Amino acid sequence: MRFPSMFEIVARVALVAALLLPTPAATAQTVISNETLASTTFVVNKQSATAKCGTVGCSARASWFGPISITCPAPTGQTCTFHISLDAKTTIVLGGHGGGSGSIGSYQFLVDGAAPTIGPTDKNGDYLFERDVYTVSTPAVASRQSYPASVLATVTNSNSNSHAIALGLGCKDIGNEGGCQTTAHWTTMRVDVFQP
Repeated sequence: MRFPSMFEIVARVALVAALLLPTPAATAQTVISNETLASTTFVVNKQSATAKCGTVGCSARASWFGPISITCPAPTGQTCTFHISLDAKTTIVLGGHGGGSGSIGSYQFLVDGAAPTIGPTDKNGDYLFERDVYTVSTPAVASRQSYPASVLATVTNSNSNSHAIALGLGCKDIGNEGGCQTTAHWTTMRVDVFQP
């Protein structure tokens, strides 16, 4: 007769405990319904913007375009929901030389100078569009890729019914490649304004 080792006993207890514990609920979703489209604004940007840095572990940010003035037709104290959709042709280069891995590329969305409520962005308004994306070719040539993004923002009219949307571009060297560079080329943005 063989006695189970301490490791086997602990492993079995851990497995049983894992099966009996409740699974955590998924992150809450935000559902917005029964809103009416009030207006649509299209923006075409033919100017490039580049965020770049050249040291290990660095990060960079560049102003891209805006601010774009968008009107919420609701009365003072009332809200509108902005659906901001973006299609950008973007180039990612690492360490200023191409190739390798280990960068993050992000768009920064700001509505009235702050991160959009609802999002999905982080507290700084950053929308991650790439991580560890790179070009492999000989010679290393950066290519333009289409990276779309879509965010929701709720605004409340106070002294004015005009709200500013600004976009930034960022990169961060997380793989110690000696820097990063992200360039956004011609871009289209659509802002749909909805009212409850």
